[in-house]
Amino acid sequence: MKYLFLFLVLCSNSIYGQIANYNQFPTLTHVRNDSILDSISFAFSMRQLYDDYQGPIIRLRRASDNTEKDFCAGPTGIVDQDSINIWRSGSNVFVSIWYDQSPLCRNAIQTTLAFQPQFIPNDTLPYFFGNGINTRLTVFTDINLLTNAGVNGTVFSVVYSTGNNNISWGANAGGNRWYTHLNWTNGRAYFDPGRCCNNPRSFINPINTWSTITCVRTTTNTIMRRNNIQQFNSPYTIANYGGTGNFGILHNGANSGFATNRFVELIMYKYDIAPSKVNGIEQDQISFWNL
Repeated sequence: MKYLFLFLVLCSNSIYGQIANYNQFPTLTHVRNDSILDSISFAFSMRQLYDDYQGPIIRLRRASDNTEKDFCAGPTGIVDQDSINIWRSGSNVFVSIWYDQSPLCRNAIQTTLAFQPQFIPNDTLPYFFGNGINTRLTVFTDINLLTNAGVNGTVFSVVYSTGNNNISWGANAGGNRWYTHLNWTNGRAYFDPGRCCNNPRSFINPINTWSTITCVRTTTNTIMRRNNIQQFNSPYTIANYGGTGNFGILHNGANSGFATNRFVELIMYKYDIAPSKVNGIEQDQISFWNL
């Protein structure tokens, strides 16, 4: 049975109508399943992830006059580069909102102009990046709600990993951490979904290249995958996340630990979704973004 939702979403001074059939993944055609949608936490991308999503992809600020504007997907399904380039007229542009394409409206936001990451228009892989000093976006939702009470969760990313040793995405509260390093200075990508340090928890990850990187925390194990290949699947034997905290992109959710990664896509589920669905989403990311 299909359910048609008609709702009006108010997101940080932007009002847009949205008609959505959230009973299916029209772009991710191999993941048409109700249960996976029930567990979604957010869905960010520089492409339109669902055919029925009618809202904007991103809000940009033009440096020449600080005007802001929302941009939707263009004819290719990617955020409309032609419209962006006409509007910016040679000016640098910065991200103020990366819109959540799920029905939850958990947008990634940065209202302080000096902290907004720069957006780079690109016909193939449009992206934003961090400066490693202070630029970041924040999802103002407790990590315990985005995960299953700080335990289970699945995060898919299309990311350009660098040698910066800070926090690419996630949350931190004291000794609690549900986050990644992509990469640490030793050339390894790390995933700590609870506390430090449960080993193995990292793999050698090439820098200065685009990849799909998937992080999964099951009730009993920690998993990292790169480009549809499992890198490790390790029993998790230490404490679960015991604090609170917002979800940061290019930082730890608490305005520190800034990274220099580039992002195109970041999709999160509250649970450790089935391996067949993990495989399907990764294959879709690799195929769509030509990785």
